[in-house]
Amino acid sequence: MAVIKKDTIRVMIITKDHRIEGDMHILEGSRLSDSLNSKNKDFYAITNASIHRVEDDRLVASPEFIVVAREAIAAIFPMEG
Repeated sequence: MAVIKKDTIRVMIITKDHRIEGDMHILEGSRLSDSLNSKNKDFYAITNASIHRVEDDRLVASPEFIVVAREAIAAIFPMEG
């Protein structure tokens, strides 16, 4: 089995109801926009996440792993540091 090398980018994802911060894993050497423009990807794996309600910034959960549906994402961007 071939190992696919990946880079990790800390991202913030905004959905209708939540703000998610976590590590997104993308193909080594690619850009965040390359991964987002991939038409065959309906879900994005996020690790080391924290999920906050947009309404009041209350922490909802801190899962080690979640998947976020492409259609749920209103905005996504890399975080500094």
